[in-house]
Amino acid sequence: MWIPRTGLASTNDQKIKGARGFNVLLHAGVPAVLMLLVGAASSAQAQEVQFGVDVTTVIPTGDFSKNVTNNGYGVGVQFLRSLGKKPLLLGVDAAFATYGSDVHKESISETIPELLVKVRTNNNITLTHLLFRAQPRTGNVRPYADALIGFKYLYTNTTILNDSNGEELTSSKNLSDLVFSYGFGGGVQVRLGRVGRSGDIALDAKVRYLRGSRADYLKEGSVRRENGSVFFDVLNSRTDVVSLQIGVTFRW
Repeated sequence: MWIPRTGLASTNDQKIKGARGFNVLLHAGVPAVLMLLVGAASSAQAQEVQFGVDVTTVIPTGDFSKNVTNNGYGVGVQFLRSLGKKPLLLGVDAAFATYGSDVHKESISETIPELLVKVRTNNNITLTHLLFRAQPRTGNVRPYADALIGFKYLYTNTTILNDSNGEELTSSKNLSDLVFSYGFGGGVQVRLGRVGRSGDIALDAKVRYLRGSRADYLKEGSVRRENGSVFFDVLNSRTDVVSLQIGVTFRW
């Protein structure tokens, strides 16, 4: 079913579209990633393992930035294993960010106008990629270069909250889309100290440029309420972004 760019969107069709795409890629991609990681582990002579957590800023670029003018903020994680003794690592990288939010209060019904609830709409993006990294195995300062391939998942949720205590009462997904994504980047790890007998912790800063296929999505202000009806101003463009991340990485 075709959904007009501006108008009353069919949320059921969009949920089905996003869910089908996500399930297909999940079932195809997760086993492939696991096989690659297991293969790397079985063939490795001197394994290095990295696990990182960071604060992520997602900056829209290109056509995406013409529609979405504010940045997204969230968190990211990475898990990598070395490929034997070579200065190469293979792993997965995932990040979540919210790039728009709207909160307002409404009465729970026309017959009970004195009972208010909080309505919150968040525009979110997740970035999930297979990650290839080239990085020196030694040194207190270790720069690296990354290549990534995976997908972006853009979705908008509306949640009703209890106005008195913030408890979630119900939520609904307004729109979602899953698209192909790939890119490259680089960063540097600066060793901060040891962890246990054989590990260490490092400050980790990185930047990526991630190209993304065309997607349908909403932004802050795309959900309009008129005369008791809800309208969605659906946008469509490529989903290119630059991500800036800073955090810590543990290495064993």
